Order: sequence, then C-alpha cells, then structure tokens
Amino acid sequence: MSDEPRRAPWLEHLRQPRQAGGWPAGSAGVATGEAGEEAEGRLIRLQLRRAPDGRIAEARFKAFGCAATLASASYLAERVAGLSPEAAAALRPEDVVRALELPPERGRAAELAVAALHRALEGLGRGEC
Repeated sequence: MSDEPRRAPWLEHLRQPRQAGGWPAGSAGVATGEAGEEAEGRLIRLQLRRAPDGRIAEARFKAFGCAATLASASYLAERVAGLSPEAAAALRPEDVVRALELPPERGRAAELAVAALHRALEGLGRGEC
C-alpha cells in the first residue's frame, strides 16, 4: 500500500491528459464542437469520430483555460469513446463534476465541456462529418 495521498481525478487528467489533439478540418467521419471563447480565457474544441455502427469511435480535444477546463475536456474525450450519440448526449455537467471531484466553484468548466460535446453531437446528427 502506498503512503502517497490519493489525487483527485481532475488532477490526474491535468497531469496526464487523455485524447489531446485533433483531426484536420474536413476529416471524414469527424464532427467538431466548440464552447467558450479564448478571449474570455476558456475555449474547448471537442472532436468526435463516428464508427461504422454509428457509435463514437474516438474523441479528441484541444482546450485553453484553467486546470479544471483542461481536465473536463480530457475526461469527456475519454468517457464518450464507445458510446452511442444518445448516451453521450445524456451526460450532464454534474456528471463531469462528480467524476472528476471538481471543486464546486469550477463547475463552469464542466458546463463548457458538455456544451462542446453537444455541439459536436449535433454535427454527427446532421451528417456534417
């Protein structure tokens, strides 16, 4: 057993982001959603790649902002892989806050991540990918 204290999940996502990066614009099967504004200090771009069966095969993110913003984007990019678009759409900011053990005052970061997810899902639904 380790004597090292357990780190909150959001700190782990900050230290080791999952699925960071993106696909080039116009990549086949990829839809992009954005939320926030870089000028306001927070921006999340989330991309979803559709699998042949319609599920989300993979997600990637790029984020600019505070630690909670980066962790929220990382968590969602990892979490939605393999889900149906309907299951991904059911995710709420409260789910992200709870899973990452974010401090309550950082809930806005989870809201932005979920908003980016929903915008990307809209692109999948419209067949923009």
